[in-house]
Amino acid sequence: MKGLKKILSYITKVEYAIMIVTFAAMVIAYFISVVNRNIIKASMPWTEEIALYSMTYMALLGTEVGLRDGTQVAVTAVIDKLHGVVKRLVSVVEQMVLEIFSFVMLKAGTALFLKQIQTGQTTPVLKLPMAAMYFSLVLAFGLIFVIQAVVLVEKIGELPEKKEVTP
Repeated sequence: MKGLKKILSYITKVEYAIMIVTFAAMVIAYFISVVNRNIIKASMPWTEEIALYSMTYMALLGTEVGLRDGTQVAVTAVIDKLHGVVKRLVSVVEQMVLEIFSFVMLKAGTALFLKQIQTGQTTPVLKLPMAAMYFSLVLAFGLIFVIQAVVLVEKIGELPEKKEVTP
């Protein structure tokens, strides 16, 4: 399990690096766009394209970070009322639903990505391969699937372990 934690730590560092680069690209592109709109007044449609695709990568990778860190928005009114084994069991079921969803999205994203490779479609302004843009789905949901699978295994391992302290 220690080797797995090390691999996940490395994946997290790469993920954060991608998010930092895409955030910087988005901010710079929007800054250039604002300066252009208010001062230069030249046509620069590439700034919108860079900002949009950077934001897409950031949002999808941010979803994985939120799931991993537990900072995503969640409605926990029912789960908060549960205790003991029942609460842990519901948590495992919740994790399994997340795994199924991420697998379905990974499969659909991969199909879209492969279709874009076949068609050779490019972005309107920069003429970048659209496959690079659709890869964001494969990357994000692939990471969600793998990392959340580790969380699922950990939750299943905790099912019988914790002893209940009754108040």
